[in-house]
Amino acid sequence: MITEEEKEEIINKAVERALLMLPDTVGNLIANHVALSKLNSKFYADHPEFKDKKDVVVAVVEMLEGRNPLSKYEDILKEAVSEVKRRIDTLKLLDMERVQSPNLSFKDHGEL
Repeated sequence: MITEEEKEEIINKAVERALLMLPDTVGNLIANHVALSKLNSKFYADHPEFKDKKDVVVAVVEMLEGRNPLSKYEDILKEAVSEVKRRIDTLKLLDMERVQSPNLSFKDHGEL
């Protein structure tokens, strides 16, 4: 049987070990964020036509990341270019100014 003092010592060592790992973890997260930020900046510099369509770019990148979770981010960005262009072209065809309400009448469908 383990005494209360031994239990506290184990807990304290586990907490100490976890706290000592925090600086490395935060450092890795910051380095990863900086690397991704540079890739994003380069992507938008290479494709300035996407700057005002960031919502489309984000949706496409998220979709491709979901399909290929093990792919490198650089490869995902390269693959995203053609899909983003296709979606932007599709958006240009949509009339976003004039919105029509759907016909909710059941007159042509018989009685309920």
